Amino acid sequence: MIKKLSKRLSILLSKSLDGSSEDVEIWAYGLELLLNGTIKFGLIAGLSASFGIFKPTILTLITFAVFRCFGGGVHFSTYLRCLTFGVIKFLILGSISNMKGNMSNYSLLFFVTLFLGILTIIKWVPGDTEIKPIKDKEDRKKQKIKTTIVLILWIIIVQILISLNSFKYILPIILGALTSFIFITPLGYWFITSIDNILDKTKVKYEEVK
Repeated sequence: MIKKLSKRLSILLSKSLDGSSEDVEIWAYGLELLLNGTIKFGLIAGLSASFGIFKPTILTLITFAVFRCFGGGVHFSTYLRCLTFGVIKFLILGSISNMKGNMSNYSLLFFVTLFLGILTIIKWVPGDTEIKPIKDKEDRKKQKIKTTIVLILWIIIVQILISLNSFKYILPIILGALTSFIFITPLGYWFITSIDNILDKTKVKYEEVK
């Protein structure tokens, strides 16, 4: 549905701007990403607000998205699976982030995330996909540098929040980064791929029964 809507909108846009068939495909892809992202964000924002966990959920989402933008990571094979898993994941992380903890637990989680982040950048960033693999060494190096810069900024932000005693914002920012790094590692790829395979088999069985 979203793909068809994006294609129709891109065709209308092409007629208005006298675009080529290649432009239509590019615009359709961009519109599809925009619409998918808007729907996902809207669901997460709406549900988190209704559960009273809006701020921690959105902070987790933003942190996750920034690291994912530069570091990459695993994806589901379909948008519906990505949407469902993403909404559930961020609502769970928002709920956890809303819990009160002590500084020693925050510090431990911070250093675990920092260690995983450094290891992930060295070994697995950028986390590409079969559809869009990043093979060029220079491109991979650039993504590692960009992700490292984001990690440094993340460290600075966490330290500023600690100095300001803004502990309620620390946990969601740490969890967002930790989750993003996990889904760049082989463990994250194995986890998502396993769910994908199970759902594929379930779909086949359902269609056979039907």
